[in-house]
Amino acid sequence: MKSQSELCEMVAFCDIIEERAKKACEEYGAEGARYYTDYTELLKDESIDAVHVCTPNVAHCPITVAAFEAGKHVMCEKPMAATTEDAEKMMEAWKKSGKKFTIGYQNRFRKDTQMLHAACEAGDLGHQYEGFPGGGSYALRDKGRRGDHRRHEQGRRL
Repeated sequence: MKSQSELCEMVAFCDIIEERAKKACEEYGAEGARYYTDYTELLKDESIDAVHVCTPNVAHCPITVAAFEAGKHVMCEKPMAATTEDAEKMMEAWKKSGKKFTIGYQNRFRKDTQMLHAACEAGDLGHQYEGFPGGGSYALRDKGRRGDHRRHEQGRRL
């Protein structure tokens, strides 16, 4: 993250094991960064704009909901939640908050994925009508071919 320091600063770290929180703070934190062992204390800091929830899956929901209630933007690692009910609670808290919310599907930020997206947006790969995110394949139809969805080029491996 230090390479992105012109865009943002990592100003707080939290781990239930104090030594890990302190080490991350010292290694990755901006000047004056703090560390916590209780996320509820971290969320009280009004200078923090966004949190990245990197906990075990079963803890994603309570931390994410609390972060939205504290007025923070949230990036949560995948999978979003351990249960459908937890995911619904997270979505409800997000909608009430008016803040930004994303799940850490890191592939969207990879250069090869961004290049593929740009090529699709530019129409360079034909009309995409079938895709399997995360499945490693996709299918395309030639630009001039319309109607017969059974005839298509099988996708390339991503």
